[in-house]
Amino acid sequence: MDLGLKDKIALVTGTASEVGFGRGVALYLAQEGCHIMSVDKDLEGAQKTANEVRALGRRALAARVDIRNMAEVQEAVDLAIKEFGRIDILCNTAGASSGAVPFVESSTEQWDFDIDLNLKGTMTVMRAVLPYMIKQQYGKIVNFSSHCAHTDEGLFGVSPYIAAKAGLSQMTKSLQNELGDQGINLNVIAPGPGNTNFHKTSPAMAEDVVRLAALGKTVTPLDIAHAVAFLVSDVSRLIRGQVIVVTPYIPRP
Repeated sequence: MDLGLKDKIALVTGTASEVGFGRGVALYLAQEGCHIMSVDKDLEGAQKTANEVRALGRRALAARVDIRNMAEVQEAVDLAIKEFGRIDILCNTAGASSGAVPFVESSTEQWDFDIDLNLKGTMTVMRAVLPYMIKQQYGKIVNFSSHCAHTDEGLFGVSPYIAAKAGLSQMTKSLQNELGDQGINLNVIAPGPGNTNFHKTSPAMAEDVVRLAALGKTVTPLDIAHAVAFLVSDVSRLIRGQVIVVTPYIPRP
């Protein structure tokens, strides 16, 4: 199926990690024909992903950006507009957890980190990109939540992270209601556990992922990239304001 992504311009955050969802998304979109703005606080990693995109025959730029810093975000967006002329697609894959601790032991600093990065950071990138999408009356945005923000039981010890990701999902739905008549589609991907660097912030989560990986029960970057490519294509033009959970079936003990 032709997704109609040839020569679309995609800005993807969180692209540095070789095992991360952001890199997987950027490379798969490039395979489908997109040119890529590769953004991460790790410039060397973002540049490496950009080089891999170029090796696929697409244009690519890289920028060092902490998505919590509006000035850095705006500079990267302005660079993309200058070099590519527009931004058609925004994939907000960047995110992290401050670690797993019981709620009563969590600190204000942990809450600030998780909310500033996962919720406000995503908001900051959208605030920089949306004026251009509104002007062109076209855009596809995919924000990244977590499957744990959309389960009945949540996840032990990471309430700041879950609160931020749940808020991100609801913010996306609200914005879709606000922007839907301007040619802009916003959706959410909520990945299940993947064998990425994210889970290394918690020994307990890292052990769980190793166990699940041994069972073939982890989400891969390609799994996520397939879902993203569908959501940013015009094939899915009537799918708006949805949370798409991408996670394997994990039997209860």
